[in-house]
Amino acid sequence: MSQHSEHIETTTPVSNSSEVKPKKGFVAAVFGGDILTGEWVQKHLGLIGFIAVLLILDIALQYKFEDYHKLIIKREKELNEQRTIYNEQMSALETKRRQSEVAKDIENMGLKELSKPPIVLEYIDSTEKK
Repeated sequence: MSQHSEHIETTTPVSNSSEVKPKKGFVAAVFGGDILTGEWVQKHLGLIGFIAVLLILDIALQYKFEDYHKLIIKREKELNEQRTIYNEQMSALETKRRQSEVAKDIENMGLKELSKPPIVLEYIDSTEKK
């Protein structure tokens, strides 16, 4: 019997390691680069590249529009500041244009305000022939 059991052990097929491939998980296939050699990926490589370019353009445009938005906000603040300065200066000018303020300024110069309206002088040209 001992010879028979030895015979059985030698007749069992030995598995060849090159024929059996261990199955990898999806994450291991992605990080290992095996997914890029697949038939589907190679068939649609142009589409995948086009989508990648579109994604890069989308990201670039988002950054560009974010910069534009920041610039618009900055310009609005500057505009509001300039508008406030303009309103303050116009208010000061309106105050100076009032009759009472003008009269005070004239008195400070040493002039007096007229109590009667000015006399209008009319000039008649006598040399003119009719």
